[in-house]
Amino acid sequence: FPVLAASCAGYSVATYVLGICDRHNDNIMLKTSGHMFHIDFGKFLGDAQMFGNFKRDRTPFVLTSDMAYVINGGDKPSAKFHHFVDLCCQAFNVVRKHGNLLLNLFGLMASSGISGVTMDAVRYIQRSLLLELTNAEAAAMFARMIQSSLKSWFTQFNFFLHNLAQLRFTGDHNDGELLSFVPRTYSMAQEGRLQSVEVYGYQKRYDPGKYYVYILRVQRVSQTDPSYLFRSYKEFVEFQQKLCIHFPLAKCYSLQSTSLHVGRSNIKQVAEKRRVDIKRFLTSLFKMADEICHSDLVYTFFHPLLRDQQEASIHEAKLKERKKERAINSESWRLRGELRLSVHYQRGILMVMVHHARELPAVPNGQEPSTYVKVYLLPDPHKQTKRKTKVVRRSCHPSFMEMLEYRMPLEIVQHRILQATVWNHDPLQENEFLGGISLPLESLDLSQETLQWYSLGNVHR
Repeated sequence: FPVLAASCAGYSVATYVLGICDRHNDNIMLKTSGHMFHIDFGKFLGDAQMFGNFKRDRTPFVLTSDMAYVINGGDKPSAKFHHFVDLCCQAFNVVRKHGNLLLNLFGLMASSGISGVTMDAVRYIQRSLLLELTNAEAAAMFARMIQSSLKSWFTQFNFFLHNLAQLRFTGDHNDGELLSFVPRTYSMAQEGRLQSVEVYGYQKRYDPGKYYVYILRVQRVSQTDPSYLFRSYKEFVEFQQKLCIHFPLAKCYSLQSTSLHVGRSNIKQVAEKRRVDIKRFLTSLFKMADEICHSDLVYTFFHPLLRDQQEASIHEAKLKERKKERAINSESWRLRGELRLSVHYQRGILMVMVHHARELPAVPNGQEPSTYVKVYLLPDPHKQTKRKTKVVRRSCHPSFMEMLEYRMPLEIVQHRILQATVWNHDPLQENEFLGGISLPLESLDLSQETLQWYSLGNVHR
């Protein structure tokens, strides 16, 4: 999804700089080509949407975990997200390069009396552009905004308030037949009449935590061979709740008896009890009148999703991550991966920007490492030049985007060797070395920013 990542990066920068507020799931649009675009620009230049006395817009821009999921191509951070972060930082610095032109244009609009554009608005844009920072410092700042936007729960709360307001003012209280995990509605005419649905079994997953999915064997009148679907218990509960809402007089077997479980729920005993419950639920469902058991809601639930077509063997009782993501064997446990750094000397300061690392190995216990980067300027017998980034948890493709600074004369810096090492942080044991680089600074033109990926190897520590 490179198109979506690029358009998402562009809108993140634009909405931040222009202070476009009131962003929610009804005015962020997506084309089938992957292009993301916005509508409804009633709130801009920091004029935040309010809910009573509560300011609803509390993040630099809207970037949700769902968007990150699509950019990464899954739950786990990947090198694709590095590219997204780099696009955002590059775009932000391009806008900053033309910051004076932008400020002059808004100054002209403010003096012409355009509604909503005042000198306060011009000052708002000036603050947003961070013109007092260098490009590297501005990139690091924008990367921190990406992380704060991703981690904020205010965005989801804002989406909820918007949906609540829509229900109140439009009078639309129809919960509909759409399920949260199926984006469209499907019908019997589209899918083919269901002949039978059986619980074939269940499968334990680790992605990243342990959970169970139930394998459904679906036979349709128009198909010779059955198809197999994978649904979680949570999805079954949502399906049953929607049935009760849409057909309030129908008596369907309730799944509530095992939906709330005291203690550990992702264990085999609970999965077996729930399998029996699901079997009874399906039996009762297909004994109902055709208007219920062959409704669009039912066909939407049993519509084959992309994940159903990509799933592994239905005969496996336990499915861990794919081989390329599994715990590494002894042969592959060696130093590998790359580290992206930029180095620049300006205004008496050596600035070392730690961007990302990629293709790092898993640690011996099979988990992805929780990494940080440590930097020295050698020789340094007393470790006075030691600098460290924050720890990025559980990722073989961590993004750091941190600026490390050294206030030293250029004639001293030029005779030093920059050593950057990557470590796995272990709170209970000794931290593990994952690789490093040694970069003689005399080989670089420090007056210009040098940005490059470096292969990790063994270095003297």
